[in-house]
Amino acid sequence: MNRASIPILLLAALTGLAMLTCDVLQTADVTLEISGSPLAAFTGYYETTSNGQTQVSGSPPKSFTFQARKQYDIVAAQLIYAGVGEMTAKLVSGGVTRDSEAISNVGVISLLWVAK
Repeated sequence: MNRASIPILLLAALTGLAMLTCDVLQTADVTLEISGSPLAAFTGYYETTSNGQTQVSGSPPKSFTFQARKQYDIVAAQLIYAGVGEMTAKLVSGGVTRDSEAISNVGVISLLWVAK
């Protein structure tokens, strides 16, 4: 290896290391928390721009945890609710509620969060 290629290899290695520690490539846990009357039923999905869509269904209480990129990932959830009583859905990441909505009759809950 000649002396001229050593700085180029060093620069490439440092650039690669910087990319690995970059927030754009790091992920965070996101939880879709669904609470409310166990007599309620829901069906729907959650999705991220980096991982696509996942179908969910059931009765409260339920929670689904998934990964999202820490920066510039769009996280969305949509739940169709039918049942008796109230149902609340939340997107939680880093211990912070990023979006939430409650419904008390048949309808749709839509949640959205852009990680920045």
